[in-house]
Amino acid sequence: MPAGNDQLVSLEWQPLPGAGGATLFPLIRKIDTVSSNSYLIQTPDAIILIDPGGLPAQAEQIMRVVTECRAAKERPFFILLTHAHIDHFIAIQNTPALAVAGAAVLMVQDEGAACLERGDAAMTQAALFNTSIVPMKAGFRLVTPGRRESPGVPVELCFSNGALVTVTALPAGEASIHLDRETIVFGPDSPPLEVFHTPGHSRDSICIHMGELLFIGDLLFAANPGIAGIIGWSQEDLIGSLDGIGTLLDKKEISLLCPGHGRPIPVADAHTMLPLVKRDAATLADIAEFTPDRAAEIATYAEDIMEQVNQLFTVMAGRLYYVSYVLDELEESGTAEELGTLIKGDTIDELLDAFRVFSEEHHKKQGVSVHLALKAGQVIGKLQRTFKTDELAQIIDPGIVRRTERLLADYITIFRGFTPPREVTVVDLSSLIEALVEGLTIPSISSDALLSSADDEKAFAQLLLSSIGTRPLLEDVEVVVDNAPDPLFVTIDRDDFSDLLTYILEELVGKGSPAIRIAVCSSADDATISISGTTPSPSPGCELLKTSRFLCGLCERAGASLSQNHGEDTRVTYTIRANRVV
Repeated sequence: MPAGNDQLVSLEWQPLPGAGGATLFPLIRKIDTVSSNSYLIQTPDAIILIDPGGLPAQAEQIMRVVTECRAAKERPFFILLTHAHIDHFIAIQNTPALAVAGAAVLMVQDEGAACLERGDAAMTQAALFNTSIVPMKAGFRLVTPGRRESPGVPVELCFSNGALVTVTALPAGEASIHLDRETIVFGPDSPPLEVFHTPGHSRDSICIHMGELLFIGDLLFAANPGIAGIIGWSQEDLIGSLDGIGTLLDKKEISLLCPGHGRPIPVADAHTMLPLVKRDAATLADIAEFTPDRAAEIATYAEDIMEQVNQLFTVMAGRLYYVSYVLDELEESGTAEELGTLIKGDTIDELLDAFRVFSEEHHKKQGVSVHLALKAGQVIGKLQRTFKTDELAQIIDPGIVRRTERLLADYITIFRGFTPPREVTVVDLSSLIEALVEGLTIPSISSDALLSSADDEKAFAQLLLSSIGTRPLLEDVEVVVDNAPDPLFVTIDRDDFSDLLTYILEELVGKGSPAIRIAVCSSADDATISISGTTPSPSPGCELLKTSRFLCGLCERAGASLSQNHGEDTRVTYTIRANRVV
């Protein structure tokens, strides 16, 4: 191969290693959800296209090469799908040269062929991407139950394009490879092509082997967030397929794996990746199905929490900058530089700006929800690596650091199809509110604590940094609490509820409310908390909507309900109702 033994050159013909007489023309794309890679193979007897992709321009580019091949030597043309998801095949319907009846024989695994023939928008993921498909017939079904019943018996098939193909099904378990499979020979001068049924990512997923190359479709992405749980996905099947492919790599002389998205994978790297993907897949029991409705919910949640994440990172960066400034003034520039490594401010700004721009374009073009959900997952994964939580929590308010970390983790948890862990317990509401308000009013580091640590240089330095970096949220705000006269027990998730109250208080303080009133009362069944303040200027409508949705969602997860009233006199009142325990 021109690029060496571990790479392919995109958009160039090159020998297909280990397959005498066959050459390969790969079209390798950057990873996205719009279109797959395409791999064009020519042998003396046939032209074979693996995955035409999802973009008409991509298919047209491939078809120009096919036309040149057929002009040099007329041969039958076959299209094989690693699986029937629209990013791998929809270009067939949108490209005239491929859509013409008889132009090519479409070869798809049995279940995928059935999906295409009935125009199944769910199984093909068309519904997830707000796309419709026209029912289409596969010219040949791969790895069918009928042929599996007669393993080892060659079957000669004659196709409408003039090809005579020999197909031989092999029993699962032969050579310790526990995958249903069959061998296809396109002619006397062509190397054999093996098809292995590898369900998991989808019911019809296959891997295709020729020479030293294994075309694996989306097998190694199948445990990723936003992919695991799609309709047709199966944890049990995926683990079995990963085991089967692992054995196949041990038994066959394969040097390179060609995925449906991204660069080819050297077999040594694949041996490392397979156990990791299997480990991830093993954690995905009972995940929620990734449907269009769920994608829309996750995309909305992503936008809402990004508003909060942006504010929290702004606060953390500002606090850290102030601590560094004070240290510079104290001629402790070395320590100030060390603090600068705790949070990558420029990277965070770039990531949040990238999401904001993507979100704006998404709404402007009425984009697909799954794209926004995937973008948020990508950004949040990178944000989690941009700050050092333990070190930061020793310098600035640990509550802010913890909430930021929890928001990011909760999104990834929900995105993967799980429900974030919650612990609903019986809590004395009055005591909780008193403790929360006191904690947000009194400095965490007292002058006495600083003085008592003066003899311990390291402890004094740590306390000094913390005293500079933390500032009580309510220290400059008049807060009046009308608490219930007696203990008032409710059933809530204490952490989520405390976060909710803190977010509401931050919202009022951040909008400039000089005074806040918290009133607690009860009825036979409910406890009601009313938090009110005045804001000099109202929030923009879009920002207000996202904040409101976020707070209502958090309140629901805490086990309560929230309503808001934004009066004409700029007074804002948040009313929380929780189930009372009598």
